[in-house]
Amino acid sequence: MFIEFFYFLRERGLKVSMGEWLVLLEGLEKGLHGSTLEGFYKLCRAIILRDESEYDAFDQAFSAFFGGLAQQDPLPKELREILEKIDPSYEESLSHFDPVLSDGVQGTPGSGKRSPGPGSGSSGGRTSIFAPGSRKFRDFRKDNTLDTRQFQMAFRILRNLSTQLETSEMELDIDRTIDETCKKNGLLQIQYRKPRRNTIRVILMIDSGGSMSGFARLCSELFQAASASRHLKELRTYYFHNIVYSLLYKDPTLEIRDDNCVSVDQLMNDCDEKYRVIFVGDAEMHPYELEGTEYNFVDKKSGRPGSETLRLMKRHFPHSIWLNPIPAHLSGIDDPDSTRRAIADVVDMYDLTLDGLERGFRFLLSGRK
Repeated sequence: MFIEFFYFLRERGLKVSMGEWLVLLEGLEKGLHGSTLEGFYKLCRAIILRDESEYDAFDQAFSAFFGGLAQQDPLPKELREILEKIDPSYEESLSHFDPVLSDGVQGTPGSGKRSPGPGSGSSGGRTSIFAPGSRKFRDFRKDNTLDTRQFQMAFRILRNLSTQLETSEMELDIDRTIDETCKKNGLLQIQYRKPRRNTIRVILMIDSGGSMSGFARLCSELFQAASASRHLKELRTYYFHNIVYSLLYKDPTLEIRDDNCVSVDQLMNDCDEKYRVIFVGDAEMHPYELEGTEYNFVDKKSGRPGSETLRLMKRHFPHSIWLNPIPAHLSGIDDPDSTRRAIADVVDMYDLTLDGLERGFRFLLSGRK
């Protein structure tokens, strides 16, 4: 059963290591689960989960694997006898701690002989095994869209690009201090590091209008977070519609006037390959907009098509990513004829979620996925 549960968690996307699983089995051997399903649930969460964002996936997996126990008959007599030999107090603890398997109305939390009545206690008589199925809890997932604060936290990842100064001065390293203090069981271990100098230069390009109108608030929060970030030496923000042709615009109105336009060629002359480029857009358009020149009004429907401009910019700015507010599984990215697929083949594309932003920024750091 435990081996099946181990592989079931792995199939659900939880990266449970063999070392963590052995620690869990050791905890079971020592009785840390209290001989209850609820205790086992809590022990699993304490040992094998590494981040709050895994709570949701684990709860769903645990509910799917063990949820049927609430509707099953009491444990077979043979299995109860084995468990009682291991732990003579098992029968008593079973009815006292776990209403799911105790006598009473099967599958009804809080209905056992010694279990608290409905509404009693802080949990209202419910056990943890039922909490995942109710889905009434704070969502810690990383595949949800972001707010301004989460954008700001994600931009801190880019701080790793900063260069440490060659100086005798030192500053407090909070992260290492916390890690080393934890390793010493709470004994304070103050750690220092050389200060960093902001060297990060970012070009943010945002699709404006059309199908992106529904994501205007999200793009606004991204822009605010980038503008407020103290970890960037320089930030340039431009706008385009669907795909970049010859011009970029300084405001989302996309008005063609001298003080509002920058040519792509001029931008590449001004900015070298060290700049990190972030495109933001849903990549949804007619294929002709991407491959043709009909919508390149600035060059009078001639000049470079959008796909060629994108490839040119990718060659000049190798550290480029595309953030998409429409999740990949909803966009038809697997369709070889989709414009999203064509753009993703040129520029590495990530969902505009916390997880996608983190993975995208780490790609900007290292150039590796």
